[in-house]
Amino acid sequence: MENCQRVSGPSFCEDVKVQRDLRLGFLACDPAVKYRNYAVNVFNESLFAESKENGALWVYDLRKPGSSAEKLVIQGFNGPFHPSGISIAPSVRDATSTRIVILAVNHVPFEMPRIEVLYYYHARKNLVYKKTIVSEHFYAAHKIMASSSPSVHQIDDTPSFFVTNDHGFNLTDWRREYEEKYSLPAASLVYYDARADKVQEAVRWLQMPSGLVEFNELPGSFWIAQAKSGSLDLYTNNMTVSPEHHGQTMLSVDNGEPITAVWPRLKNEATLPTGMVIVGIDSDPESKNMVLVSQPKWDAYVQLARERLNQDQDQDQDRIESKSTRTGFVISVAESYGVRYSHSSIELPPKRSGRYSYHYLMVSHDGSEFGTPSGIAHAGVDDKKMSRVLVSGQYERGFLDCNLRRPNDMLNKPRRYWNPERGTVEWLLRAVKRTFL
Repeated sequence: MENCQRVSGPSFCEDVKVQRDLRLGFLACDPAVKYRNYAVNVFNESLFAESKENGALWVYDLRKPGSSAEKLVIQGFNGPFHPSGISIAPSVRDATSTRIVILAVNHVPFEMPRIEVLYYYHARKNLVYKKTIVSEHFYAAHKIMASSSPSVHQIDDTPSFFVTNDHGFNLTDWRREYEEKYSLPAASLVYYDARADKVQEAVRWLQMPSGLVEFNELPGSFWIAQAKSGSLDLYTNNMTVSPEHHGQTMLSVDNGEPITAVWPRLKNEATLPTGMVIVGIDSDPESKNMVLVSQPKWDAYVQLARERLNQDQDQDQDRIESKSTRTGFVISVAESYGVRYSHSSIELPPKRSGRYSYHYLMVSHDGSEFGTPSGIAHAGVDDKKMSRVLVSGQYERGFLDCNLRRPNDMLNKPRRYWNPERGTVEWLLRAVKRTFL
């Protein structure tokens, strides 16, 4: 993997995020993940409860490529910690980076997932527990994204956030079996308002959402990656059209002042098929590109998850890994420009007509060295126009630090084009595929 290097330290990492101001990467890792891979319905709650080792967050200094990541111990937290998704608050009230607010989805045996609010102090490399947020709406929580909404807790700086439920029914519901067997679009996206301390559903009928990013060209809009449908879907917030229908007046939990909590109601406006099982997504606010990591062999990945669940705990781990099924991974870049709504009153920037959606395959690997991707984080673009990304691996030792560059011969060739008025995808030419590994 000449464009990627494996970074040592953590293992079994399910998610990764980057704090760009301080050039830090954060990873959520848990050795007990083989007992609780709920996304593919491979789990054993009894073995999960008996697991003695907690998960942890790890920090990686992007200014020192290839250096080992450091494990963080959560001070003031005594319960079980098994994270699957993390997010970093976009800002704090004092506009400094001395304290970073981190949100983590925590899975507790025989209980619903919950959200842990943590503080990271960079100067001391100190991670401190602040509080836990629970809700019945987190029944199948997997990934999380802090919102840029101004509704931020006025005392502890907890941001509002979105949580993806990768299934529509919890583990004890008999309908979960049918949802999994027939790939029913029953999953959802929920929204937590930090000042109201309440959760409501924002989107339903999704197919295993694996992440979302904000679409900066349209305020209140998001791209949602769906693993089972293999697509990126653009959702716009209808409250920008009629906010009076989505507001709820109440007293805030932070200072008791009257507030109007505005609940997002997201509507699908565009779809970009990728033909791959997307397991991670992130965006670069400067280039406005989205980076995706996908699982090209889904059936093989599910088989690998079952192998890890059924393996003898006393067997040698190296031997097991050498004999396990390998599934590979694909890194791609998606770009999207311009929107024209023939049925919406949303005001758009001038000279925007039609949507051009490009999807480039950047890296394709057979899995011989790294094969179970679970998340991706964009770390910015350097002076040489190379994008840097971090890739976490659910059943891997370490993670990847990769540099991506789009080949020059891709710049002037036609790519995938989507016409929103027709509502279908037209393939003018196949996307140019370039393999780096």
